[in-house]
Amino acid sequence: MVMTAVGRGAEEAVLAEIEALGENLLMVSAGDAPLVPWRRRTEPKVTTLTLADAEALRNLGPEVARVAPAQDRGRRVKYGQISTMTKVLGTTPEFQQVRNFNTTQGRFFTEEEDRLSARVVVLGSRIRELLFPDEDPLGKPIRVGKIPFRVVGVLESKGATVDGLSEEDNQVVIPLRTAMRRVFNLDYLKMVYVQVREGVGLVQAEKRIGDVLRSRHRMAQLAKNDDFGIQNQRVILEARMETVDSFNRMTLGLGGVALLVGGIGILSVMLLSVRERRNEVGLRVAVGAKRRDILIQFLAEALLLGVTGGLLGVVLGLCVAWGVGKGTDWAAVVDGSALLVGLVATLSIVAVFGVFPARQAAALDPIDALRAE
Repeated sequence: MVMTAVGRGAEEAVLAEIEALGENLLMVSAGDAPLVPWRRRTEPKVTTLTLADAEALRNLGPEVARVAPAQDRGRRVKYGQISTMTKVLGTTPEFQQVRNFNTTQGRFFTEEEDRLSARVVVLGSRIRELLFPDEDPLGKPIRVGKIPFRVVGVLESKGATVDGLSEEDNQVVIPLRTAMRRVFNLDYLKMVYVQVREGVGLVQAEKRIGDVLRSRHRMAQLAKNDDFGIQNQRVILEARMETVDSFNRMTLGLGGVALLVGGIGILSVMLLSVRERRNEVGLRVAVGAKRRDILIQFLAEALLLGVTGGLLGVVLGLCVAWGVGKGTDWAAVVDGSALLVGLVATLSIVAVFGVFPARQAAALDPIDALRAE
């Protein structure tokens, strides 16, 4: 039960992580910049992914629902005497729907604010706690780098990213044009989030996006490899679920071993009981008990032993699963079907391993049984 609960919790955690990314999502990222032995690499990513590329993807066709280009850099943000280093993400208002981010306070910035390069900022939940632990941040001025901004909203908590490399709450979000013109002074993108319409295959959309970018970047004419990468949300989900399935198979195997050990314990206890109660068996047979009566008696005792142990195991399993969920980072979700399967498996093991001792007791010769001391 405990292992099943942990496996179920891991499965739900993976699904929650993928859902937090957004629905039907493809992530187009700039490729890694090539290494030149005699020259220091100033940019980790190539600079060929542009706003024009994002606009081309937006106009790709009915397959694309929304497009949210993005660029980010590390910057120091400051309010009063409190400051911290964080990720500054420049993006468009569509980012909120594409990445499924909701605001717990205030609002997200608008298309007009992005077009005018307005100095407005939406805080991640962790940055809000660091800069404004005891006051309402809305309308307050903060500095991103050396540039003043006004807080217009606070994002809900998301936790870590799926790859575990960064924390979604430890960031501030500003309009893309503000970021590229006033904060980063850049004219290229790091990422473009593409939300595909419901019912459209992600693989098909991924192929079309790749074809458009290869054509725009003249990959064939330059005889170069793709200078971008496309992450498919479904592929990420399948990879993570394979890991969870492997874990579940391992827990199933360990559970099978545990049931086998329990069955051998039942067999040993019942064989010992038959040996110690030979006089009782002989006496019952001598006064008219049939072999079927002896068989039913010992089999019922085995089932009673199994039911009692099974119920105690359920209670103990619930307590341990609750303790694991509360005391560790492992999520534990107890499924009702796991309780039923556990009890049925316990009774099945008891029935299988209890039949042999019961048959042995029923086959005792009453004369030999009465002679036994």
